[in-house]
Amino acid sequence: MRTRPRFVKHRFQSLENNVTAVEILPPRPISSTVTPMKQKTVIITGANSGIGKAAAKYISAAGHRVIMACRNAERAAQAQIEIGADSIVGELDLASRSSIHQFTDWVHREFDAVDVLINNAADFDLSRTEREMTPDGFERIWFTNHLAPVLLTDRLMDRLVSSPQGRILNISSKGLLMHPFQIVDLKDPMFGKRPYSPAKAYYQSKLAQIMHTRWLEQQLTGTMVTANCIRVTNVRIDLSRFTNLPQWMKNLYSIKSLFSITPEKMAETYAKAALNESARDVSGAMIDYPFKQTAPPVYAKDPLVIEQVMQLTFKQLGIQPSISFEDAQT
Repeated sequence: MRTRPRFVKHRFQSLENNVTAVEILPPRPISSTVTPMKQKTVIITGANSGIGKAAAKYISAAGHRVIMACRNAERAAQAQIEIGADSIVGELDLASRSSIHQFTDWVHREFDAVDVLINNAADFDLSRTEREMTPDGFERIWFTNHLAPVLLTDRLMDRLVSSPQGRILNISSKGLLMHPFQIVDLKDPMFGKRPYSPAKAYYQSKLAQIMHTRWLEQQLTGTMVTANCIRVTNVRIDLSRFTNLPQWMKNLYSIKSLFSITPEKMAETYAKAALNESARDVSGAMIDYPFKQTAPPVYAKDPLVIEQVMQLTFKQLGIQPSISFEDAQT
């Protein structure tokens, strides 16, 4: 049983002094049955389309309040009609630090607790030929897909801890299986010096989110908050949203769609991970479709590498983690 901890400002371990990070324990098995729960407040980023929208429908239909955190307020309002009356649109641009701050400030004013945070939104524009920078000076994919979810989660942590059983769901990609040697380039994660590749940038960010999940699991030990990572498989995409894709890439995705599942099928795993009562004590797991645990890449399980990646992450954000667990004897 998880109990509430004593929270302190996080102090990173010194890798230079050869301090060994805590070993990450294997997560426990999960059931595939969705159990009814009391009404939850669930934040889903990118809830106006694709898997996020489908997940919002499922969760809203189960009687829960869904906060649709979306960049395009107009498209979100249209999707809200389909999702249900007990859904709320919150404007959030994950490529903008000020937008993240404004959104989280609004959540703090309006809600005493957040029960589930699903970091679903991602930048997946593979048509880019050159790297793009955010207004804050970060490479767009690295910031949107990794730094932004870390910042968003950190700024909402007090509301997640206030929940009877908060859940954080990060998102990775099964496409990492096609990139077995992918790493997080600690010296140049934003492709300032090395040749830019949108695919490498994307999979680097998704690898980092697995590591963020496993780091969170350790920091939240002893709390009622869990952190897990969903590995998204091949899912049909709406090609009309990617107008800049070259025709050959559109043809490739059309063929790939023949072997892909619908966003609705993938969203079932989101909903179960968010609402399944039997998953309340599962943390640090990689959850695959259809709602089963799978092993993360070996690289993403290395405690020292995880610590290095998260040190880099918070250094780039210029903040210290808001809370972490420290043994009472420390």
